[in-house]
Amino acid sequence: MDPQLNPLNWKHAHLAAWVMVCLSGGLLATLLGYIRSPFGQAPGQDVMILAWLHYPMAYWPWFVFGALVAGLAFYAADLLTGAR
Repeated sequence: MDPQLNPLNWKHAHLAAWVMVCLSGGLLATLLGYIRSPFGQAPGQDVMILAWLHYPMAYWPWFVFGALVAGLAFYAADLLTGAR
C-alpha cells in the first residue's frame, strides 16, 4: 500500500488544504441549513441567525455532513489525480 494514501503521512501544506476544504464545506452546509430552516425563512433575518445559533442540534448535523462530504471529495480527487 502506498504510504502517500494515508492522510497522516501527507505534507503539511496538503494537510492544511484538506482541513481548509473540510471547514469550507462545513460552513457552506451550515449556511444551506440556515436558509432551509424556519429561522432562515422568517421576515427579520438579520437577527434570526443569532436565535438559530442558540439551538446547536439545528446546525451541527449540517456542519458535520458538509465537512465529511467535502473531505471525502478532496480525498477522492487526490486518489484519482495523484496530486500530493
